[in-house]
Amino acid sequence: MNGERDSGSGESLDAILDRASLGDRGAFAELYAKHSADVTRLCRRMLDSAEDAEEARNEVFLRAQQSFSSYQRGRSFRSWLLAVAAHHCVDRLRRRHSERRLFEPSEFEEEGLPARGPSPLGAVLAREQTELLTTALDAMPARFRAVLAMRYFAELSYAEIADAAEIRVEHVGVLLFRGKARLREALAGKGERR
Repeated sequence: MNGERDSGSGESLDAILDRASLGDRGAFAELYAKHSADVTRLCRRMLDSAEDAEEARNEVFLRAQQSFSSYQRGRSFRSWLLAVAAHHCVDRLRRRHSERRLFEPSEFEEEGLPARGPSPLGAVLAREQTELLTTALDAMPARFRAVLAMRYFAELSYAEIADAAEIRVEHVGVLLFRGKARLREALAGKGERR
């Protein structure tokens, strides 16, 4: 269990989690104080912006508070919270990518000449591949999705992922290997259905 002591109040993490499960806002404030640095650090690495990381941190804690009932008490709270943060950052990155596409220059520039860059067919194919990858990633179990996101979106090292997820470094490699295999299978299945 999470019997460690909170250095500020002397209260155990389990006691704080008990209060949080009853909707105690003070308990959530204590959890925020205790874990905000870890969440900010992960968001900063994944989003590559200090400002976005601070905004994401606040949204992560709001999400955690709203979905606290999904937290399984036998699991490390920190690990659960960092997984929530990783999923949130992946969502933000996906939204950022979609928003960027909305503001890309049109296919033709002002003077009527074709825009530089990939051909229209190449752009469509790249978009389809991105959408297939995103859909396949969304459908994966959380343990694979979080590790893949931390590795390939945030470019964290195996040691950093192990620390964030509170698992052994060797287990990170196993999860990445299995996650990539599942991702390849999902993508191969989508390609056959076309």
